[in-house]
Amino acid sequence: MAHSLPSDRNSSLPELFDTATMPPGDRLRLLRDAIGSAAVPVEVLHHVGPDEVSARGTGGRLGRLSILTITTTPLTVRRTVRLARADPEPSIIVELQLAGRRSVVQYNRRTVLSPGDLILLDARRPYLSTSQDGNHQHSVRVPRADLALTDHALARVAGLRLGPRNPVANLAAAYLTRLVGDQRLAAEADLDVFEAPTIELIRAVVATQLGAGVLASEPLENTLALRIMEFTRQHLTDPDLSAAKIAAAQNISVRHLYTTLSRSGIVLGEWIRVRRLEGCRRELARSAMAGRTISAIAHAWGFGDATHFSRTFREAFGMSPREWRALHQNKQRAYALTTTPIDADVAS
Repeated sequence: MAHSLPSDRNSSLPELFDTATMPPGDRLRLLRDAIGSAAVPVEVLHHVGPDEVSARGTGGRLGRLSILTITTTPLTVRRTVRLARADPEPSIIVELQLAGRRSVVQYNRRTVLSPGDLILLDARRPYLSTSQDGNHQHSVRVPRADLALTDHALARVAGLRLGPRNPVANLAAAYLTRLVGDQRLAAEADLDVFEAPTIELIRAVVATQLGAGVLASEPLENTLALRIMEFTRQHLTDPDLSAAKIAAAQNISVRHLYTTLSRSGIVLGEWIRVRRLEGCRRELARSAMAGRTISAIAHAWGFGDATHFSRTFREAFGMSPREWRALHQNKQRAYALTTTPIDADVAS
């Protein structure tokens, strides 16, 4: 049976390994070494024949953190007691399941992960991860000392499925997906700026899972701006989006909302306006949206007045929405003409 891999070609991170470039006779050994170098040393057992084994990995550094996206045919990954004890720098691994179902065992807990689920693994302890239908995941490796959580706290949360009942886990899943997949980040000169907020977000996930009172309050407050902006991003098309609605979703006052955002240099109204305009601009340029009116697209992105939208669009981009759409339609027609196959009779 052939196994197809989900595409991870949109990752903004550099490619670390691809079995397609490995000599078939050395593929299994090279892949094991590549996974161990990109993440942590593990034993790998493949559930398909050597000729069917396929895996790709992309990754990078965020300061002291490392990020890995991996896509593989079915396999079992085993972190043995010997390998865990030999690790020179104890670390914590947070994994986000993107596709496929996977069984993970750590601390005598067996957890089944589905797409969208998070799990935290303590790399100082043995664990077992098995995927029967292929696997696609993001992972972040954090030095254990940087996470600043007690052994007791980690032991209570490691190996658990962190899913829908943990709202901060949902935020972390969306954050990791955008962090790894956003092509614009590939051009960032210094990805280290994401180190601190990523650590605080992971701490908030753990603290919220534990319901640990004082333990939860600090990381939750430290990630408040991130949670506010993620909620706002997800509700950009809501015409009733307001500071009051955003504040209510975070159980804070409007004053606290503005104070939190001001510390990050964010002006809420301007931030929303710019993202909505960018959304409209993308849709107006898409050929699939050619059948929708400009006013319908504007309304879908929260602009209630067509005249105000047109004026704001021109101020932001130097041309009207109609001119922008016409420009891209002309480009698409020109491209279609240059790629139309030449008639065989004419060619002859």
